[in-house]
Amino acid sequence: MASQFVKSDEDRKVLDLILSQTVFHRSYIAPPETPPERLAILRKAFDDTMADKEFLADAEKARIDIDPLSGSKIQEVVGRLYATPPAIVERARKAIRPD
Repeated sequence: MASQFVKSDEDRKVLDLILSQTVFHRSYIAPPETPPERLAILRKAFDDTMADKEFLADAEKARIDIDPLSGSKIQEVVGRLYATPPAIVERARKAIRPD
């Protein structure tokens, strides 16, 4: 794991910012003004689908890995990403695409 080579807290934040993007895969996104009750319905429908035995059996037959994250977990990651200090964002940008 790359994190074992990171020495400073700032470097750890840069690595976390870069790697945190991997949780999104194929996320379903709703606009910020989505009413909370509608968001709850959408999240429940998604969670119910991810637990549906027939859906999972079909996915297994098609050799599709199902490893979902809850909407609340994704929202937590997004909140953490948006709270990242600009200096960390700039260091991560340079690490990904050096000029």
